[in-house]
Amino acid sequence: MHHTSILRFGLILVTALVLLAGAVTAAIFLTRPQSVPIPEEFDKPVMATQIEFMAEAMQRSAARIAAHPQTLACFTTGSPDVCQAQAANLHALNQDATVLFATDGQRQLLPGFLPGDTRRLLANAGSDGMGATASATFNLSLSHPVSNTEGKRLGFVIVEQSVPQLQALFDTLPLPDSAAYAELQQIQSGDVSMVLMRRGNQAIKRHARATLIALAGTPWQIAVWRPIVPVVESIAPYVLSWLVASLLIAILVVGTILAVRTRVNDSLRMLVRFTNDLRQQRLRSAYPVSLAEFQTPLATMLKLGKVMMGQQKEVSSQARLDHLSQVNNRRSFDEKQKELFASMKDGWSHSLLILDIDNFKQVNDTFGHEAGDQLIIKFGDALKNCLRNSDFIARLGGDEFCVMFPFTPLDRAQELAERLRAKMPESVELIPGVTQKLSWSGGLSEYSRDDKQENEALARADTALLEAKRSGRNITRIKDAA
Repeated sequence: MHHTSILRFGLILVTALVLLAGAVTAAIFLTRPQSVPIPEEFDKPVMATQIEFMAEAMQRSAARIAAHPQTLACFTTGSPDVCQAQAANLHALNQDATVLFATDGQRQLLPGFLPGDTRRLLANAGSDGMGATASATFNLSLSHPVSNTEGKRLGFVIVEQSVPQLQALFDTLPLPDSAAYAELQQIQSGDVSMVLMRRGNQAIKRHARATLIALAGTPWQIAVWRPIVPVVESIAPYVLSWLVASLLIAILVVGTILAVRTRVNDSLRMLVRFTNDLRQQRLRSAYPVSLAEFQTPLATMLKLGKVMMGQQKEVSSQARLDHLSQVNNRRSFDEKQKELFASMKDGWSHSLLILDIDNFKQVNDTFGHEAGDQLIIKFGDALKNCLRNSDFIARLGGDEFCVMFPFTPLDRAQELAERLRAKMPESVELIPGVTQKLSWSGGLSEYSRDDKQENEALARADTALLEAKRSGRNITRIKDAA
């Protein structure tokens, strides 16, 4: 099975995020505008707004002239006096403008026109009744239809006015940079245009694409060329942005992964510590971890561990006790004897007393095993009540018990044995109606540093016990080491 570490997972995540950042950067680069955008202040320059405003004012003026009653009278009657009078009025109002009255169809002039390039103006009058033309001398001419009250078109009013400030306005055109190039063009027919004015480096025109700004209401337009940015220069900001984003992603993800790995390792170490403590049956009150994901499982394990340890202690305790007398069993006696015998090399003295219940077989034979069991139970309780807490009591088997006196020399153990006999109850009730005199025979000995084996003291005490039984029971005999 393939295992993935947290660090390897972090590297995979960094790679995926870096590739994703690269894909997003590439998408932004590919969907960006292909032409260089015109700055906001150049998108609609002041000169364009002024020219459009002037054209709109001329168009409104032509509309008012076309709708004037005296203009309608001129077109309706064709009277020279009426037409010339209207032309004189218009000339008095604006001496810089040329006004023509032309009939529909053949576009014949009506009387009363003022001087101007009549042929050009008639030729450029809009076929749809409205139009705008210009000349190389920067004259702007507009035509507006004249209709009677029934809506029938009678002809055109043509107004031409000079725009001498056009050059000054074009000079105010804010080019985006010093390397740009601009032209004021006049649209003649279709895509054909004539250059009226130019500014900047004309060589740029051969390598760049023009951005056109139309001047509404006029036949003019502004064309601007800017140098093409090389591909390397255009892509460099995007590549730099991707590299910076990738570096930030790598630092953030790797830092996070390392922090998480440290916390996970700390939590796992705490889990190992808990396992070792549980094995040694010494649980702590708490096992703090830094990750919340480990807190709940570890708290549950701690509760279960305490329950298990309690059960193990109970089982262990039961395994070390004699089931009938509830004192230590032979296994516990052997372990304790080994422990005391090992401490002899440090100069300590320990004594040993073997006890045998007098007339136990007679009780069993006379009153049954239930009474015999009760005698063992009552004898064990009497030993626990009459001895010190430091004394070790064990049942070796049958009606034979043993008391070890740790750190107690033989003479002191003899005093304790006599005190035990004096404090023991004289009789105990075994079963209802059956009371038995309680007496015991004992054999006392002392562990010796000359002993080769730990059971030698037990053997001497057992020999002393046999002597006590032969001597009439209910006494204690002592067998010292030779």
